Amino acid sequence: MKAFIFDPLWDELITEELLNRLEKSGLELIITKEIAPLSENKALFEGDEDRILCLNPDYVNWKLSSDDYKNIPKLKAILGAATSFSWVDTAYADQNNIPICNIRNFSTQAVSEWAMTMLFNVARQVPRLIKDSFPLDFDKDFMKYRGVELKGKTAGIIGLGHIGSAIAEKAQGLGMNVVYWSKSQKESKYDRKDLAELFATADVIFPTIAFNDETKNLITPEMLVSMKSTAIFISVVHKLFDEQIVLDLVKSGKLFGFGFEAKPGEFGIYEGNVWAAPAYAWVTDGSMNNSMIKWVENMVNATQNNFPNRING
Repeated sequence: MKAFIFDPLWDELITEELLNRLEKSGLELIITKEIAPLSENKALFEGDEDRILCLNPDYVNWKLSSDDYKNIPKLKAILGAATSFSWVDTAYADQNNIPICNIRNFSTQAVSEWAMTMLFNVARQVPRLIKDSFPLDFDKDFMKYRGVELKGKTAGIIGLGHIGSAIAEKAQGLGMNVVYWSKSQKESKYDRKDLAELFATADVIFPTIAFNDETKNLITPEMLVSMKSTAIFISVVHKLFDEQIVLDLVKSGKLFGFGFEAKPGEFGIYEGNVWAAPAYAWVTDGSMNNSMIKWVENMVNATQNNFPNRING
């Protein structure tokens, strides 16, 4: 079986140990690192050998249509090097029983640490200090930029999965009281709260559940406006709630601060105590190494017609 691997970061992240594992699996590796349309790789569309398509989504700018892969002969699987799979058009794969696999739980520590990074900065009003070039007028600025001590505050976690649990542990380690909401009761040392109650009472709120048809209407505008004016809202998820409502709350002084992932170059465009950095949450040595390990594991499993991380069919 051939593994057509398209990854601009391959040389930086692959290790000898992982290469040896791939070699022992019997896979023939065809590696492309220079970004170009898949259609320009003639070998991918020729021959009658079984093959798998292994994609770092950055290579295809996070978009793979059915037309991009439907003419690949003997295609046995598409293996993405990401947890997200919304960038893959699954229509042709679904019709032809082609497994599409993602990688899972590779960035739990990185994302939870990023959430705490945002929390620390918002709690100390660092976004405002940065945008105001760190003024220091002894007559007024100490009060204007006064921060919040986190010990003793209540952290509300929405979704107690891998990332939510990691955030909860870190918050508890700071001396915070941790409560959570999830669809069902968890075996946990933390108290479960009704979602509306969590929003109305928590000092720091962390949504950590994925956006899907089941959760898209979970966090309502009414819940957002019920947050205390002294509260902090820290998000490591996307599309789950109306970000503009939260931004307006901070702008009008009805919320202490907001940390979320925005587009590049937007950090300074929002008024008030808003941390708005691009999607750097997963970018650590540990998560990148973990992602490569799990991606290689998917490749090896494919040689045995085994697809434990299949997301379609």
